[in-house]
This record gives sequence, structure tokens and C-alpha cells, in this order.
Amino acid sequence: MLGRLRSSLLVGAGLALTVSAGVLAATTDRDGNGPVVAFAGLETPYLKLVSVDVAPAEVSLAWSGNGETYRVSLGSDLDRPDRTIVTTQPRVVLPAPEARDPKGRVSYRVEQVDDGPRGLAVEGTVTLLPDVPPRPKVKRTAPDGAVVKWKAADYATTYDVAVSRSKKKLPRQVKRLKRGGTSFATDRLKPETTYWVRVRAVGEAGVSEFGPATKVVTPPGTSDLRIGSWNICSEACDGYGGRVGGQAAQVHAAEVDIMALQEAGGERVGPTTRARFSGGPRGLVMASGGGNSRYLLYSPDKLEQLGGGRWSLGHGRWATWARFQDLKTERPFIAVSVHLLSGHNKTGQRASEMRTLMGALRSVNPDGVPVVLAGDFNSGTHRRGDTVGPIVRGAGFRDSVEVADSTQNAQVNTGSRRGDKAIMSADHVDHIYVSSEWGVPAWKQWASLSGTTYVGPWLSDHNMIGAVLRLQRDPEEDVSKPSPVVPVPADLPDRPDPGTVN
Repeated sequence: MLGRLRSSLLVGAGLALTVSAGVLAATTDRDGNGPVVAFAGLETPYLKLVSVDVAPAEVSLAWSGNGETYRVSLGSDLDRPDRTIVTTQPRVVLPAPEARDPKGRVSYRVEQVDDGPRGLAVEGTVTLLPDVPPRPKVKRTAPDGAVVKWKAADYATTYDVAVSRSKKKLPRQVKRLKRGGTSFATDRLKPETTYWVRVRAVGEAGVSEFGPATKVVTPPGTSDLRIGSWNICSEACDGYGGRVGGQAAQVHAAEVDIMALQEAGGERVGPTTRARFSGGPRGLVMASGGGNSRYLLYSPDKLEQLGGGRWSLGHGRWATWARFQDLKTERPFIAVSVHLLSGHNKTGQRASEMRTLMGALRSVNPDGVPVVLAGDFNSGTHRRGDTVGPIVRGAGFRDSVEVADSTQNAQVNTGSRRGDKAIMSADHVDHIYVSSEWGVPAWKQWASLSGTTYVGPWLSDHNMIGAVLRLQRDPEEDVSKPSPVVPVPADLPDRPDPGTVN
């Protein structure tokens, strides 16, 4: 009986030890710490950091320890911390202090303070996320690009720039500045297009959110202007009152932006010319400046007149000029209406007049803006010994009919006919000369013909000519030095390790 009882006690003791060992194993971590160990008085003091997280405005710390009270300090100098809190919880969220480190590094310390310092502490460093940059400001636009700038964001080492056609959606890839800085220049845009530009800061801890978008509208790269020229023979030819209506109708139907008129009349018929040729689809107005300024009309919807006047060329001849600014490309240029002396034996006088005109033109064009010379030069390749053409070409001008991409009625002589028969010599006394900056998509002569016979009402002893001239925005306005960039995804993964742990 006594032996049976002793055996039972031994078995019970063994079972108790086995259960205790199982509970101890199940509640103890790999470092030998746990509640059962602590209850049994077998645990040594410990403190272990579990997680560190950094948000734009706060730092979160979590730890594991067997203390009851903890002091958490945060700042660039832990001997004089910016933030300190005492807590009994194994976690804390503190407002992120301002880091003195330009890259956003902030130190932290978690220490046990049960019944006074026990010497257990963990320390480390977190890196704050950079601030969100403000809305960028547009400093410059060009047909193919733009330059934007913004204020620096704290803790940024460089920036990502998103260029999008949508105000709300980001592109799949953004451009990261290789050299940092707070400006971005691009030459990869399209003319007359609206873009939205956003910036986010890139730091050692990751990237910020994108800041607010700014609107960028690129200007047009080119402007097409229709230039007309016509010797309308208002007083030297009979019946101006009956002809002027048809002349004005033809000019308005051509929808010219600039009209250069010659022999447009003086005091007697000048008011009629001004009244009939003004207006039309382009709302033409007479250019101001000089007694003969009425020889130039322009469209104020497309052009702004900046100056003008007239030059005496000698031999009773005048030229009218006006300085315009193209409203589309914002580029200035000069237009001149010319009428040189007539007569087959007046070659020397015309050459003198042309040289005088070129000298006067240089005096009003010191900055070398583009120039159009339109009018009745009484000169062409068909006249022997002609020197006007060589003078004009020697100054860098081209005859628009010779360089146009397309022409209409270029084979017809503009100022000569034999009765109702057109002279198909491809020689012209009327010209539209252009400086090298102009492109010439098209040239046209208004000659209503059936075969080689003129049909319809007789309007003048010259035919009207016109050209479509293409002006580019000043190349000096282009973005010549785009920012070096590398493409990165707009959506980046979260930084897995915002700090270090000691």
C-alpha cells in the first residue's frame, strides 16, 4: 500500500514538471524572455526595438521589454532632445522635430527608467521624409519647352518632376533631376499645348507626395501671314471710281494680313482708297506714320504696329514702312511698300533709289529683325542691265516667287499685257522680297485667264500678287539647355527601412 502511494506521487511530480516545461517553452522568446520566466524570477532585464516608422510629420517607435516605465527621446542631440515622453506602453508616436541635419537625420533613444535608471537603452537614427515642394512657378515658355522653378523642400537631395497633359492624372514615368537643384528645363514639349507640372522631393528616407500642379501653355512655334502687293493705278488710269470696288473685293477675298498698295492716290482719291480697302474679313486698318502711310494696311487681330513712316528715295519716289509685332509668335518685323521709278532707260535712277532705301532700312533696323519688301520695283530679270535685283539679293533678300513651295500663275508677267493677251514670260516687275528668316509656303498672282486671254473686268494695269510667309518664333527663345534627368516610375514602393537600430 505504501509502495503504491509512493509510485503515484512520483508520477504526479514528473507530470507537473513536464507541463511546466511545456508552458515555459511556449511563452518564452528566442532570447529566453517571457511572462513565465519573469514570474519565476528567472528573467534578466531586457529591451529590444521592434519597429521604426517615419511619416511626414511623426516618428513611430515600438519595442519589447520587461520594464514598467520607459523614457523616449527624439532629436538631433540626445543630450538635449527636442521631444521626450515617459510612458508605460511599449510604443509611442512623437511629432517629428526639425532636423539640423540637411538630409533629415534624427536620433532616438528608448530607455527603461523603473525605480531610476537601469542602464538599458536602445538608440538609433531615423531619416525624415522630405517636405512636399510648393507649386512651381513658370519662368519661361517656348514652343518646344518650358522652364519652371520652385522653393527648396527640407531634406530633399533632388526632385522628381511630372509633366502631364492632365491636371488630375500623373504620367507613368517622371523625370528625376540628376544634378538636383530647384529648377527644371525641358525641350520635349509641343507648340500650342497645355501641360501640368508637379514636383515631389526625393530624400534619403524616400519621396514626398507630389505638390500642387501648375499650368504651362506653350506658345505657337510659327505664324503664317498673308502678304499682298498691288499697284492699283488709282489716278494714272481712268475710271478709278468704277474699279476700286472690284479691287477692294479682291483684296478682302484674299484675306490678307498685310496689303501693300502702290499708286493708291493722294489728296484727291486718298479718302476713297482708305474707305474701300479698310475692313474686310481681316478688319484691315491703315498703318500710321508718314504722309504716305496709307500705302500699308494690316490686320490688328494678328499684328500690332510698333512704328512706321516714309522715306524719300529721290526722283520724286517714296517708300512707306511699318514695324509690326506678330501677335502669335511675338516676333517683330518690318514691312515696306515700294514703288520705284518707271521707264526702260531709268535703270541707274532705280539703282540709286534702291540703295537709298537699303540705307534707310538699316537705320530703322539695328537689331536685324525680319523684313518684307513688297511693291512695284519696275525691275526684273527681263530688263537688260537691271541692278535693282542684284542690290536686293546682295542684301540677303530672296524673291518669294522663286523660293515658294507652291506657285500659281507664276508664268504670267505681272505688269505687262498686249490688249487682253497675257504675256507668259514668267518675268515680273512686282515682287515680294523676303529676308532669310521667312519661309514661303505659297505664292500667287491674281490673273483671271481663259488660256492666255484675260477675262472679267479690267481692274489695273498690274496684277495683284501675294505670298504666304511663315515666321518662326525667335530661336533665341528656345530652351537650349534642358535639365539632365533619368526616368523613374511615378509610383514608387514604400521605403522598407526608414531608420537604423543600434
